[in-house]
Amino acid sequence: MWLATLKGHLAPAHLLHQQGTATVAHCALLWWMLCSSWSLTKATSQKFYPTVTTQFGKLRGLRVPVPSEVLRPVDQYLGVPYAAPPVGEKRFMPPEQPSPWSGVKNATHFMPVCPQNIHNTAPEIMMPIWFTYNLDTVATYIQDQSEDCLYLNIYAPTEDGSQHKKRGAAFSHAEIHVSEDIRDSEARPVMVYIHGGSYMEGTGNMMDGSILASYGNVVVVTLNYRIGILGFLSTGDQAAKGNYGLLDQIQALRWISKNIGYFGGDPGRITVFGSGIGASCVSLLTLSHHSEGLFHRAIIQSGSALSSWAVNYHPVKYTRMLAERVGCNVLDTVDMVSCLQKKSAKELVEQDIQADRYRVAFGPVIDGDVIPDDPEILMEQGEFLNYDIMLGVNQGEGLRFVENVMDLEDGVSGSDFDFAVSDFVDSLYGYPEGKDTLRETIKFMYTDWADKDNPETRRKTLVALFTDHQWVEPSVVTADLHARYGSPTYFYAFYHHCQSLMKPVWSDSAHGDEVPYVFGIPMVGPTDLFPCNFSRNDIMLSAVVMTYWTNFAKSGDPNKPVPQDTKFIHTKANRFEEVAWSKYDPYDQLYLHIGLKPRIRDHYRATKVAFWKHLVPHLYNLHDVFHYSSTTTKVTPLDPTQSSGKRSGSTGRPPMSTSHGDGEAGREMGPLIMPNPRDYSTELSVTIAVGASLLFLNVLAFAALYYRKDKRSRQETSQQPSPQRESKGNNASHTNTVDETLSSQQRSPCEALHNPLHASPSYSLSQRRSPDDIPLMTPNNITMIPNSLMGLSNMSPYSTFPAGYSSTGLPSTHSTTRV
Repeated sequence: MWLATLKGHLAPAHLLHQQGTATVAHCALLWWMLCSSWSLTKATSQKFYPTVTTQFGKLRGLRVPVPSEVLRPVDQYLGVPYAAPPVGEKRFMPPEQPSPWSGVKNATHFMPVCPQNIHNTAPEIMMPIWFTYNLDTVATYIQDQSEDCLYLNIYAPTEDGSQHKKRGAAFSHAEIHVSEDIRDSEARPVMVYIHGGSYMEGTGNMMDGSILASYGNVVVVTLNYRIGILGFLSTGDQAAKGNYGLLDQIQALRWISKNIGYFGGDPGRITVFGSGIGASCVSLLTLSHHSEGLFHRAIIQSGSALSSWAVNYHPVKYTRMLAERVGCNVLDTVDMVSCLQKKSAKELVEQDIQADRYRVAFGPVIDGDVIPDDPEILMEQGEFLNYDIMLGVNQGEGLRFVENVMDLEDGVSGSDFDFAVSDFVDSLYGYPEGKDTLRETIKFMYTDWADKDNPETRRKTLVALFTDHQWVEPSVVTADLHARYGSPTYFYAFYHHCQSLMKPVWSDSAHGDEVPYVFGIPMVGPTDLFPCNFSRNDIMLSAVVMTYWTNFAKSGDPNKPVPQDTKFIHTKANRFEEVAWSKYDPYDQLYLHIGLKPRIRDHYRATKVAFWKHLVPHLYNLHDVFHYSSTTTKVTPLDPTQSSGKRSGSTGRPPMSTSHGDGEAGREMGPLIMPNPRDYSTELSVTIAVGASLLFLNVLAFAALYYRKDKRSRQETSQQPSPQRESKGNNASHTNTVDETLSSQQRSPCEALHNPLHASPSYSLSQRRSPDDIPLMTPNNITMIPNSLMGLSNMSPYSTFPAGYSSTGLPSTHSTTRV
């Protein structure tokens, strides 16, 4: 520098002038480039912090760009408290409203998840594939645990990205704090996601709602709720009624309905959706009077309140088991709950309490209040008709049920097939009588007789068995009951899954495989929870699914207002543009086949649904109806060491005679070949069952043809007033429904068997309850009397509403009786 200056002093004057001019121009150019680079860096690295004022105080969120050219940025408000911390004496109590705060609360990071232990022996058969395969990744989402966990996350779409960039060019600071009130702008539909996880695991923090919110132009909310012991422990009386996890969800919906307008959401268009256990929660919420008016539509993905694992019918058994393990008194429930409240959350969740297979140890219970009665009875009474419902199943939901039983790589052998069916019947039904008949009938129905010796075919039918029983039949029955009175119902069957190492190549769309497509994961590529090789077809299908889901949230019709258009992915139109998703009704039973070749079909797996819904419940009392003692009497096995001199027939098979003309031999064989009432019991039972099933299917087919022929007249008849809870004029219909239900329960087994097209609740409930199941709440401890229980005494009311919340205004036409 100093040398250049010296040379400048020695140079001629005109050269000095030219050099100075060039230097100034060069410096100006460098300065402009530096400033431009600095401005670009600042513009791209800046963070925008929108601020929203709620009824409880101000929240500062974070505007996040979505890594896709077609998606707009999203404002995220994470860790928003919707209830007071349920700690101390508030453990095992309904949630209360959060306390207001002063100043601005930072909502830019997730808050702790509810206490859980994914390393316990969880019922993985109910868990999605992506969860159980990525337990190490899941563990990173649940490291920060606390009982102070009742928080929700809000994902609100902003204006278009181009507009955001134009506004961003004028920002002059790295961090911008802007207070926005967007209630005056067009309100967007709200979609509230209830996470799954066998009622024992999971968190709303795992699901990023940004892509769904941005693509569908909706406000997405995810939430945490109490799970496992802390969320569903019940003593069967007033000491701890249970259902705290469901009450948390209801409190979250109450907070959302009052505050979502500040985030651009429409409180008049709230849709609740979930998958698996989350879907069961959604289904139960539609049946609870506590959630009335808090949401308007429901999307039930791969689950139902009618599934065997949706409701816990033995909560007291597992509560006592827990109390004994941690050293609490089990003789007095009040003392027991007080003792459990003093234990640390860590000590409680570390107790590995195992339920019977296909059931849950800690889950929702029929308490006569939050869940007034058995879900099927409530559905029969029309308790969920006020909601638009979209529901469906995946093609191969039952994969994990079969994987946990045997190695499936080379198919399923005949002996393994027999063992799986026997274990299924023993675990779920546990019939002391008639079990052989039921087992052999199930084996008959799920044997592909055209290829019965093929291990791979056997593997496929075994997966179908668990899929049909645990998912398809409960979902179809739910759809039938909801559509019976014309309530908007849409049904789908999901037939696609991404390519990954999470499951075997031969498997179909398994439990939870629809989740990444609902949340738009293929649009941004593989994630830690969904390490798939997403193709253009996956991206297209995800856009289609998000359009259907958000359309339903907007209008109650998945076909509108936004048409299917994925030309930004493919230059040609996709096949969904030519398909109109028809409503589901009990007669045509139309549904959408969601896959790369979409189509409208009807009567999804109707034969198998009829088998589980109508025939299997009657098999339970088959021996009582026909009075076949041979099918129920068990012969005591003989001692194999016994001498065969006098009892040569003890093996159950007569000895072979080599001399056909020996009269003595014939006389000796006479007593040995006398008819044994046990010899052909299984064959006789199977013959009767198969004959009854074929007769039933023929009657069902005839009924289906009759329904098709008289469809118009039936539709006119079905337009009678539906028993919706908000209609004051429907008391009579409710009374009639109750009377019909009670009368059906009082019929004898013979009367029920003579009507193959209808199974009364007492029969159909046996598919979910084991023989020793009894209603949880007794006459001395319920506050809501289930309609199925008569002659119960009154007691003092117990409100599960938060403090200060008025429970008045419940419709007088509700089917349950408030004490």
